[in-house]
Amino acid sequence: MEYNENKIVIFDWGGIVESHRKGENNYFKIIINIIKSINPNINENEVISLWKKCTYDKHGRSISTCKRLKDVEKWFSRIKEAYNLKCDFTTFCSIYKKEFHNVDYYKDMVELEHETKKRCKIGILSNLMLLDRERLNEQIDLNKFDYVWLSFELGEIKPNNKIYEIVEKDCNISPKNILFIDDREENVIVARKRGWNICNYPGYEINKIKSRIEEFITNICKEG
Repeated sequence: MEYNENKIVIFDWGGIVESHRKGENNYFKIIINIIKSINPNINENEVISLWKKCTYDKHGRSISTCKRLKDVEKWFSRIKEAYNLKCDFTTFCSIYKKEFHNVDYYKDMVELEHETKKRCKIGILSNLMLLDRERLNEQIDLNKFDYVWLSFELGEIKPNNKIYEIVEKDCNISPKNILFIDDREENVIVARKRGWNICNYPGYEINKIKSRIEEFITNICKEG
């Protein structure tokens, strides 16, 4: 099996490794569990919409671009008020990590990522906040990736062009030799405009992702 150092497959995390799929113990269900464990009287149907509303501060800055814990605490102040939570930041962080320890994720997808490293370079490009890094590492082992691009470390989020520019500069690989796998269409649209190959399937459609990786590595990659 020949290794190609001039190609890279870049994976998203949420929706690719960690489940966003309805009917599973997914990311959104865990968020609901976190909030209801602190405030059981909250209307469950409002939890996700309020969470998304609190994602950005009054300056339009996303929690996923905040590098410091004190900035995450400011985000907590917003959700504390929105959900009427009766706990402090330390307690919330403990509950957050405990609940997310039970989230479903696709171990076969992780195996595919690690196997792909035998054939070309691999990277992670994900929007996530500081509190998620530990869980990410436990699920996929970041040391096995050639490149790790996390929004809270870079101060940029997908689908902003800047984060894709950072990726290209860091890996120094031609856009035509990049395959980007992400379950969100808005994220792959920008990548495709930049000349990247794209794969717009969720992690539970692993056979389609495998096929796309094979096409890419063997020079017959198509859009999809």
